[in-house]
Amino acid sequence: MAITITQQPDQFGMTNSDLLFAVTSTTSSSPQYQFVADLTYSGSSTVLQRIKQQPNPSATGVFNFGQIVASYLAEDNVWKAAPFATASQAGKRFSLKFGEEYGTSVSSSIVLYNGISTTAGAPAKTGSVYYYIVDGLVEPYGASDWNFPTASYYTQSVAPTGGGAGFSRQSVLSNAPLSQSIQDGEYATIALINGNFDNSSTTAQDIYYYEINVFDITGSNIQNQSIFNIKANGGGPRTNANDEWSDAGIYNGQTQNTQLLTVGVGPANIADAGTPLDPDWYSYSVTLRPQESAGTEDNTAYYAKYNFVKQGAQCGYDGVRFAWKNEFGTWDYYTFTLQSDSSFTIERQAYEKTFVNYSTPTDTVAYDRQRRGNTQFYNALNQTRTANSNWLTQQEADWLRELFFSANVYQQDGSDFFPVVITSANLVEKTNPRTQKTFQYAIEFKPANQLRPRI
Repeated sequence: MAITITQQPDQFGMTNSDLLFAVTSTTSSSPQYQFVADLTYSGSSTVLQRIKQQPNPSATGVFNFGQIVASYLAEDNVWKAAPFATASQAGKRFSLKFGEEYGTSVSSSIVLYNGISTTAGAPAKTGSVYYYIVDGLVEPYGASDWNFPTASYYTQSVAPTGGGAGFSRQSVLSNAPLSQSIQDGEYATIALINGNFDNSSTTAQDIYYYEINVFDITGSNIQNQSIFNIKANGGGPRTNANDEWSDAGIYNGQTQNTQLLTVGVGPANIADAGTPLDPDWYSYSVTLRPQESAGTEDNTAYYAKYNFVKQGAQCGYDGVRFAWKNEFGTWDYYTFTLQSDSSFTIERQAYEKTFVNYSTPTDTVAYDRQRRGNTQFYNALNQTRTANSNWLTQQEADWLRELFFSANVYQQDGSDFFPVVITSANLVEKTNPRTQKTFQYAIEFKPANQLRPRI
């Protein structure tokens, strides 16, 4: 006399994929029977979508909420995270509750039941308190099953570690190389799952702080910083650096916002946070570490480690820096450092106005040599730009394909970001596989908001 959930997605999931649920019921043979599913935000009673479905020939109801959930997620424009930023749109908690409706005969009225018992009421059968969904995707041919490969990007560990944890992970939601070039004044962020999904007070993927080590051109360490993931720094759920994960208000105070954490790692992000890089920097590393004990960092373990090398203007070009939403629903960045060009096309439509002004307000018609004959009534300006990358490795070339596939791309211009549309991309591949191991991209794009016409 109740519903059983026989299949459900893992924690956490990606919305632009198949989020499959399968349910059965002991009453599925009842007249006019349908499974009923309510989608809500976690903690809310407001139904976002109600879906009804008849049992299939195996008496099972199969529900796919991937495309439905996508309508309620978007990107967070956190390019300038300084130093941390939480998510309000790119990651959210959803609840899915199942019920059933049926009648006593093929012609009787139907009654909605809660799915737990024979009690009438709204759907209430759940498999998990909530499902945390991020605005990413799962490639159908790269997956082993319906679920996102969570273990590659999220692993709970004892928190605090107590020291000596000794793990080395790369949990960032990105396919970007772990070593990248970057210029002064450029923004960059990395994002990863923070905390846990079961409110455990003892285990979490606890991003406690990030460590910056700055080196000059000789390789000497000239600057060190430790920046804590606390609310005052834009992160959370900690309020103070001395808080332990097991403290009340930390482990049970995390929200959907703090579960997807963005870390500002570019020179501009670090400067905006009030701790700019030493002027003599040549490279720097960023390491995200757990907590050893109250107020103490664990430098024997890390959740991610990136290295950035200074890159100056190439051949007199400052470069064109792009930010795009990657396949995980977070942001990646790259600068096309070689030649960039800009061109305009103008689309015009006109009509022929008579030289004589027949609507003259006087009883005579004056001769006006300045009166326009060919008169434009439509004038559209279309700016197109091109940018060329430096030579790329195989890994960089593969990763940058995500830029071309992304439907959400921005260009950094000064300290601002403006939306652009990628219109085409050309690839110059290695011509001799034995000796030439590099690639080059030429990309064509245009501003998403074109210049206003002059009419």
